[in-house]
Amino acid sequence: MNTVAQIWHTIVTSNFFNFVVMVLLLAWIFKKVDLINKLENAKLNIKNVISNAENEKLKAETELLNAKKSVENLDIEIKNKIQDAEIKAETMAKNIVAMTEEKVKKIQDNVAVVVQTEEKKLSNTLSKKTAKASSELAKAHIKAVLKAHPELHDKYINQSIEELG
Repeated sequence: MNTVAQIWHTIVTSNFFNFVVMVLLLAWIFKKVDLINKLENAKLNIKNVISNAENEKLKAETELLNAKKSVENLDIEIKNKIQDAEIKAETMAKNIVAMTEEKVKKIQDNVAVVVQTEEKKLSNTLSKKTAKASSELAKAHIKAVLKAHPELHDKYINQSIEELG
């Protein structure tokens, strides 16, 4: 029995026994904690995160290309819009000038009509005043002549009677 005790003592004090005990202990801990499944799950999660990051990177690159394409023709579009605006502004300016000239012409025509009307009124008024003044002057002249030559008075009366009869 002594040999069995010696063999047992040698096994217990050797590194091999300690190694086997440690391996068994670690196996029991791995099994208890289920460390392998946790490592696999962590590995799958990391793969998913990397895959998602790559997809996001591809989406971002696509968006960047789309943004670059949309900006490529921006200068040309801006120039075209500016040219269109200038053409519209010129057209509007020409229309405004034409309308203004037309209104000025109408105003000038209206002024000419008003001036002609006022000239006719003034001419009529002057003609009436001139005729009245001439009539008054002729009347005064006739009276003066008749006063100066009373014999003409009878002559004119006889002449008027002859014309009537």
